[in-house]
Amino acid sequence: MSKLSAILLFLLGVITTDAYSQEYKLVWSDEFNKPGKPDSTVWSFEDGFVRNEELQWYQPDNAFCEKGLLIIEGRKEKVRNTEYKKEGKSWKQARKYAFYTSSSLKTAGKKEFLYGRIEVRAKIPVGGGAWPAIWTLGNNMEWPSCGEIDIMEYYRIQGIPHILANAAWGTDARYHAMWNSKKIPFDYFLQKDKEWASKFHIWRMDWDEEAIKLYLDNELLNEIPLSQTTNGSLGNHQNPFKQPHYILLNLALGGVNGGEPDDKAFPMRYEIDYVRVYQKEKMIRSGELWPDNEGNHINAHGGGVLHFGNKYYWFGEHKSATTSSALVGVTCYSSTDLCNWTNEGVALSVSDDPASDIVKGCIIERPKVIYNNKTKKFVMWFHLELKDKGYAAARAAVAVSDQATGPYQFIGSFRANPGVYPFDMPQELKNKQLKLEDYKEWWTPKWYEAVNNGLFIQRDLAGGQMSRDMTLFVDEDGKAYHIYSSEENLTLHIAELNDDYLGYTGKYMRVAPAGHNEAPAIFKKDRMYWMITSGCTGWAPNEARMFSAPSIWGPWTKHPNPCTGENAKITYGGQSTYILTLQGEPNKYIFMADIWRPKNPIDARYIWLPVQFDDKGVPFLKWIDEWSPAEWIK
Repeated sequence: MSKLSAILLFLLGVITTDAYSQEYKLVWSDEFNKPGKPDSTVWSFEDGFVRNEELQWYQPDNAFCEKGLLIIEGRKEKVRNTEYKKEGKSWKQARKYAFYTSSSLKTAGKKEFLYGRIEVRAKIPVGGGAWPAIWTLGNNMEWPSCGEIDIMEYYRIQGIPHILANAAWGTDARYHAMWNSKKIPFDYFLQKDKEWASKFHIWRMDWDEEAIKLYLDNELLNEIPLSQTTNGSLGNHQNPFKQPHYILLNLALGGVNGGEPDDKAFPMRYEIDYVRVYQKEKMIRSGELWPDNEGNHINAHGGGVLHFGNKYYWFGEHKSATTSSALVGVTCYSSTDLCNWTNEGVALSVSDDPASDIVKGCIIERPKVIYNNKTKKFVMWFHLELKDKGYAAARAAVAVSDQATGPYQFIGSFRANPGVYPFDMPQELKNKQLKLEDYKEWWTPKWYEAVNNGLFIQRDLAGGQMSRDMTLFVDEDGKAYHIYSSEENLTLHIAELNDDYLGYTGKYMRVAPAGHNEAPAIFKKDRMYWMITSGCTGWAPNEARMFSAPSIWGPWTKHPNPCTGENAKITYGGQSTYILTLQGEPNKYIFMADIWRPKNPIDARYIWLPVQFDDKGVPFLKWIDEWSPAEWIK
């Protein structure tokens, strides 16, 4: 198209897009403004006889750009079939010549998209034998398990021209597809406009995690729910429309659907004005379903994020629909923008060995991963409860890997710092002979005083301190710390890790004794350490707490609830799990929390909010329905 036309059409496209939705943003287009061959960085060609016993020989020469249009030209010309075999059994080999040529272009391996809006403005040929198409294919598996979306097809059905809007997916039989197809007689469009065939029209697909919607000039032709498009056994029962697809533009001639070509219609021109792809802006929407690259809700609960190389890695608990026990293990997702996450699989798998601490059915919570620059290992810590033991074990557990995504090798589980008192515990408290049987009535002032004085420290001294909700923190000097809820969830501990991050040095301290804190999340800004925690109310949300200290070793000062606004007293329905420090971005931190769904654990949601600071430098949180990390960083 011309520059002026391109500007006008672009503005029209923006207006049209805004009319449909405020969320879509143009991410790629080809306006075909450069005369000559199509852009080879985007498009490649199919060659020869390809499918459906069509009559044309596909070749690149029939596709070219002129006057701002991509032209795919169907020609009546004789071409030798380079695959011809005198006794060839397939239709591709049995034909010595092709008597028609055309082109088929595809973006495979160059431009592939998962979800969004694809819009194509084109004028299609409608002469006898014409079979133009705008369509997509999935980027793995063979047809039809790869998934096919026909944004537009035009051909004759029993001699009557139709425009079609379809999708196909796999069954249990090879090359046998399940179709959802709408076939609209061409006369329907001619009745609206008898000059329809001489004009350009806009075909559009809106595709998200729920459905594929196919439009022609803003008229919905077909809506295909993705709940109905799961492959059969040959496609591993996967949904082919929850993976990236590439775009195809082609003009087929004849074949099983095209009908007999009308020689008077040649040369036949299929004219494409533009191809545009829009996608929803990369936003974080706390509390909503958060689909991964396969369209499934991210399953990484109680998690933490590691930045390594040019990616972020999100580790978390894999939860099922019926239990929070570990049936799979710890999952890993990767991202470059913190919005779009790729499922990297299971980083740490549960064991089938009944003797293993992490046998299937144990409880794995709050996994966090840090990287050790000295050993070049990725180290995972998590809270572990032994199978069928409830929350009695209260152990820390460690696994290690050579790769961020795993697999992680389980090292072992243990209580924290056996035989060692906290370094900040006064000698007179160490000398006290506190016995649990003397404090049978909990929650009394006398009992609280005993807890504060180390009642549970002494109880668990020999075997090690309890370790439940936890996080990890690596300071600027490379020292790493394990921060966990201990002493029956009544007191937080901060324990220094040794140089390989696989165990303790024996130095640890208590924070807010008898304060009943769990779910610690920590970050450091301007030489000040900040920690957000929650109270202990089971799966129910409660009011967040916040502490600060000039050193990791304190003294720790308690602050008011950092949450502000509506639902602040229940932390917006969530519970803290991690605070992510953005790599290379000074003073940029993201508060991460989980909205638990104990009746359907897999449906638990996520809260990700930017940490903000008041004029005194004190952190606070404010609910934001949706926000863009990229815009926030700017």
